[in-house]
Amino acid sequence: MFKRNLLNFTLISILFLLICIMPKVALAVEQRTTTLDLTTQNATIDMLSEEGWSWNNDTQTLTLKNANFDVTDSPEGTPTPCIKFPTNKKVTVIFEGNNTLIAQKGSVFNGVDDPATGIDGTETGSITFKSPNKGTLNLKVTESSSRGTYGNLGCVMKDVHDLNILSGTINCIGGIMSDGTVTISGGKLDINTENMTDGMSSTVEGIYAIKQVKITGGNVNIKSSNTSIKVPGMQGQLPDVEDGIIINGGNISLSTQSKYTIYTGNYRQKDIKINGGNITLKSEVGIYTNKGDIYINNIDSLDDTNVTGKTFQVNEGNAENEIKVATADYSNVDKAIEKAKKLNKNDYVDFSAVEAAINAVIRNKSILEQEEVDAMAKDIEDAINSLELVKNNDDKSDDNSNKDITPKTGSVDKINYLYVLAVISLAGSIILKRI
Repeated sequence: MFKRNLLNFTLISILFLLICIMPKVALAVEQRTTTLDLTTQNATIDMLSEEGWSWNNDTQTLTLKNANFDVTDSPEGTPTPCIKFPTNKKVTVIFEGNNTLIAQKGSVFNGVDDPATGIDGTETGSITFKSPNKGTLNLKVTESSSRGTYGNLGCVMKDVHDLNILSGTINCIGGIMSDGTVTISGGKLDINTENMTDGMSSTVEGIYAIKQVKITGGNVNIKSSNTSIKVPGMQGQLPDVEDGIIINGGNISLSTQSKYTIYTGNYRQKDIKINGGNITLKSEVGIYTNKGDIYINNIDSLDDTNVTGKTFQVNEGNAENEIKVATADYSNVDKAIEKAKKLNKNDYVDFSAVEAAINAVIRNKSILEQEEVDAMAKDIEDAINSLELVKNNDDKSDDNSNKDITPKTGSVDKINYLYVLAVISLAGSIILKRI
């Protein structure tokens, strides 16, 4: 009996230890195949363990944790979003783990009357995306129709007034549309619309924001069939802002199959201001404005602006449009020239390389040509470091340092001889006086 109890106790103990030390494996949540309509929810709902989502009605916060939405099995021709938010609200989306939202048409956030993929909009409200634990949100539309594909974060939005991306990784198959402003301050945003058509223009923008796009940080990579970032402006007399696109930081790579990577000012004055960031533009024309000015590092200048793909155009039919590119930083060139001026060229075998490097400096280069300006400074410094002192100068200094200042032996003997004679004469005169 004792042995049996001991055996049972041992087995129970081993089972308990195994349960404690076994890695905890999260159970997969169920896939949701119908629209999550939050416009009808007036209470807090927790479906994290069942479907990977929860909704806090008090704070208007949706939490996604390894959620899997697929609403592509909707009736043909019917735009069905994955998630539909209340209108005119400030909504926050917090995502953890790996989340996937797929819709057949339109956008993940889209309006009721437009084709929609995944998340339906807020009209004059806003949606803020953030992921404190570096989560991923995969948004995809499998079919585009009408201009609903402009509303997407994987066809993400329509009737979403303002969009804010703070952190996390968001991968979109389809473009993003905002009826107001798109602001990106962190995280990573990848958009691909290369193989999509919208039924009207046959191509789809990456980001289409009516009022403004502002990027201050994060990583933005867009591969689009139409313009990568487009800000047309409000039509009519509706309130608007003149700053269409502002880039103050971040790593931005824009590539398009169309003519322009950045385009503004279809209907209203829309300036483009690039003040910082590392930006690569791949298209026939990098930046174009139909109505507005282009400022490249000209306002609140930052040191780390690096724009490649250096073609910029304004609408020549509008005489007020200008391209204003800041002058490059010549401080290192000026320091190298001052260093050269302090040298005496007669002390060196050949000073011509230094003079040639100084004479080769071309002023008024723009910030887009900063690398060339930095190379000018380096050429002057290299020429100075290669200077060779004149050998004669070296010899003279050596002769002076090696001169023998010891008196000649003959001179010393002569001085000593005269000294002895003087002493003898003095002694002889003293002796004679005593006699």
